[in-house]
Amino acid sequence: MDVNISYRDGEGNITAPLDHQEEFHLFTGWSKHQVLAGSLGTGKTEAMCMEAIHQSAAFQGNLGLMGRKVLDSFKKSTLIQLLDLGQGFIQKHRAQDREIIFKNRSKIVYMALDDSRDSIQRIKSMNLGWFAFDQIEEMTEATFIAAAGQMRRKNAMRCSFHTSNPAGHDWVWKRWKKDKEKQNKKKGDYRLIETMTWQPDAPPPETDEEVKLYSDNPHLPADYIKHLLSMPDQWVNRYVYCSWDDFAGLVYPEFKEETHSVKPFAIPKWWNHYVVYDYGYRNPTSILFAAADDEGTIYVYDLIYVSEHTIEMIVPKVERRLKQGINYTFLADPSIVRTERDGNSVADEWYEYGIEWEKAKNDKRAGFERVSAYLKLDENNKSKLLFFKTLNMKPLVEEIVDYKWKELKHGFESRNLPEEPVKKNDHAMDCLRYLVHYVEDSDSPTEESDDYGLWGIFGKSKKNSWMSA
Repeated sequence: MDVNISYRDGEGNITAPLDHQEEFHLFTGWSKHQVLAGSLGTGKTEAMCMEAIHQSAAFQGNLGLMGRKVLDSFKKSTLIQLLDLGQGFIQKHRAQDREIIFKNRSKIVYMALDDSRDSIQRIKSMNLGWFAFDQIEEMTEATFIAAAGQMRRKNAMRCSFHTSNPAGHDWVWKRWKKDKEKQNKKKGDYRLIETMTWQPDAPPPETDEEVKLYSDNPHLPADYIKHLLSMPDQWVNRYVYCSWDDFAGLVYPEFKEETHSVKPFAIPKWWNHYVVYDYGYRNPTSILFAAADDEGTIYVYDLIYVSEHTIEMIVPKVERRLKQGINYTFLADPSIVRTERDGNSVADEWYEYGIEWEKAKNDKRAGFERVSAYLKLDENNKSKLLFFKTLNMKPLVEEIVDYKWKELKHGFESRNLPEEPVKKNDHAMDCLRYLVHYVEDSDSPTEESDDYGLWGIFGKSKKNSWMSA
């Protein structure tokens, strides 16, 4: 059906869409999942609401899902714009059921998009033609995946379109920003459009005419932009310049992939070698392989990072990485000695395969400080903690760039900042703490010898053990 809806300025006058808004509409559907990211005042939410109405009008009986992490935020901003733009086409707004019904029987359902079980289960019950998340960076990747898995409505474009503010190298950055140049050139799953309230190299505007030269929204008042530019630099970078390099709240802001990644080389056998283990099954098992030189610089050169693998399945992966003539130190999360229901522990099972793990030091606060100190660059621009640039190391790099401190909940801002990271995707990070703790507390490496390390150190025979061969 024909629906006459138009963009309007602050005074209610009909205006043409901004360039990035027009691009957003043009490529919705051409790319399965599109994000309009960027700064304040650039019309991101308005474009998303307009596209939601287009999708509802174009396909009779369509069903779309919209929302934000906090429902109240959606109601006070997004919903108001959606209802305003859609007037004349909306037949009924059922506020109690959180549904908007259109004259062609299309429907929009809106809800809080947190990662609670109830929220995920409700999403999984829907037969969606499209979905749109406002401030998608606030939500978890699991929520996005749940909605994407429900786009099966036949009479629909089956696409998603979202808004976002840059939030560092999070999951949104990984899906949309990291490979933007490559993804935007072809039809596919992901496409990113970025906007800036103001260009970083331009002086603050004095007149509204200057705004037309340096802003992606020429309708903004000059004094509004000047006010935004007066905020702290980190805030301006994110909300005005659309920078994704937001290191606020990171546990290890010192880490830079280009600085801390090195080309692989042959590590001397006489260096101190370490195998560091963080146990998991449904959550990933992480096992780091590292060595420290005679100056105490640590090189993490390999990584096992697998989910739903039994110890029996992991043992061959470890075995392939152990070399004759090297004396390894085996460190593990202290919890592996905890007795399970069958009377054995994870440590007991490993011992049957020939590895006896030392309990690692698990002082978290000191561990964070030590890892940070090792990542810092000295006067020669060198770090004491480096990582081989290999494909195997990718999970560790993804963890460290997104390893953040817990945020204070709304209403508790007067309290001291938390000293605990978010307990998620931290398995290689736990290994790093164990490793640096041990190296920091240890002596310098010994000279090369004929010691074959763990081979043959155990008195009793163990099943399938390469060490008892």
